[in-house]
Amino acid sequence: MSEAELHILKSRMQQGLWNKAARGEVFNHAPIGYVRSIAQGLVIDPDEQVQAVVRLVFEQFRVRGSVNGLLTWLARHDIKLPIRPHSGPNRDQLEWRRANRPTLLNILHHPIYAGAYRWGHREVDPRKKIPGRPGTGRTLHRFDTCRVLIRDHFPAYINWEEFEENQQKLAENSRLGKLLSAPRHGPSILSGLIVCGRCGRRMLVSYGNTSGQRTLRYSCQREAIDYGADLCQSLSGATLEAFVVERMLQAVSPASLELSLAATAEIERERKQLDDHWQQRLARARYEAEQVRRQYAAVDPENRLVTKELERRWEEALRANEQLLADYGRFARDCPTQLSAGEREQIHALSQDLPALWHAESTTPEDRQTLARLLLEQVTLTVEGNTDRVEVELRWAGGFLSRHVLSRPVQTYEQLSNYEAFVRRLDELRAEGKTLSQIAVALNADGFHPPKRSRRLTAATLSGFLRDRGVREGRLPKSVTEENHLQTGEWWLAVLAAELSMPVVTLHRWQRVGWITSRKVNAAGGRWAIYADAEELLRLRALRARPEVGRSPTRPN
Repeated sequence: MSEAELHILKSRMQQGLWNKAARGEVFNHAPIGYVRSIAQGLVIDPDEQVQAVVRLVFEQFRVRGSVNGLLTWLARHDIKLPIRPHSGPNRDQLEWRRANRPTLLNILHHPIYAGAYRWGHREVDPRKKIPGRPGTGRTLHRFDTCRVLIRDHFPAYINWEEFEENQQKLAENSRLGKLLSAPRHGPSILSGLIVCGRCGRRMLVSYGNTSGQRTLRYSCQREAIDYGADLCQSLSGATLEAFVVERMLQAVSPASLELSLAATAEIERERKQLDDHWQQRLARARYEAEQVRRQYAAVDPENRLVTKELERRWEEALRANEQLLADYGRFARDCPTQLSAGEREQIHALSQDLPALWHAESTTPEDRQTLARLLLEQVTLTVEGNTDRVEVELRWAGGFLSRHVLSRPVQTYEQLSNYEAFVRRLDELRAEGKTLSQIAVALNADGFHPPKRSRRLTAATLSGFLRDRGVREGRLPKSVTEENHLQTGEWWLAVLAAELSMPVVTLHRWQRVGWITSRKVNAAGGRWAIYADAEELLRLRALRARPEVGRSPTRPN
């Protein structure tokens, strides 16, 4: 037979294998929790304890959020994994072995647990083969890049959505290992923990110096860096960190600790799962001991060569059963169902000392970052449009989620999420004849606040707000009301600022740097007249729309 014929035969056999795999009919060894079936291929293991352990693995990964946390939990509670060896004298016989990281990763990465058939996960790449080493050249593929992926092909332990969430979490944990390798020296407390709620990417921290003070800001710049797109969203770091730190301190405050004791129900639920697992282990041990006893009772007593061995096996089974009962007794005795009085007093003392310890000068930024990583796993931010409203989702250690709404500083009143209600309430109070001071008190009581860092409205801030919109409180000067000082196409500076919906102080700066044509009208009390015809108004509106204009007083191109 020639080499060409051998090549053709090999190609046909390979193509036949691919066609059979495309139908979902090529099987390797059954993964943990499944067994081979002649009629159905792979089916869920009929052993209830095997099923319970596999489901427990996925549930605890959902709670712990990492393979390391899952492995630690399994080892602490002495939960072993069900293994059916593929070779050897105990082939296909159920064995229980210690959990290890590679096995857990294989379970979490395998799509069969979501009911999908996968083939081509470790295909051989001829370009990577090494002559004389037949086991080389294998390449690993993700589940979505395999040659064959057929969903809903097998009975499943979890749904497909949960499987995809697990893959995303595993990928994030792999990247986070580099981001959170150690606390940084910068003042940022939440660096590496913040995720953009719009695109799901990590937000970067940047520092700046404003008026001699070091400031920080969190921004989602991945699209801008990689593709030159616009900035996704950004937020003042000081405002966000003050908000999150307050929530962290509340989490360990005495009042919050009293509420957190309600987690006893969750502890009891977890203990119930562990207790069920122990009951299954005890039932299996009793069955194995009873099985050996029946074998011993069925043999002829005169056949000492057999009865001696069966008697030894029976004694070993009884000793294993007694040891398991002793281990279960220790578990039932040591399992923490409720906090003791001493533990409660210790937690109360810690919560009372923590706020002072947090703000102490001796506490370094690295210490604060370490504490934040102990309490929080992730902070997700979503800025609502261009408004001051920010949705904050805190994922605490252990998987608990809390959702909050934060009000961030913005540049203009129009960016306030309650701007229309603010203007409507202001008009109502002005219509009642109240003074600006009285209006400010009423608006503060209603929960309104100015757009920037000040948290309370005053008569001065309301006066500036009304002036910027062309509304003047009090009488105008006589020189302005009774004489016409404006030429064609000219505006008073305050009136033009209201027309452009911008602060008067910003328009004054434009006038100082020469961005607009202006003249001073001495006969009108030194007021500024600004030239702005229809074409100039369009230019000024475009200039106002440029975000960098408000920060850099340089002449635009």
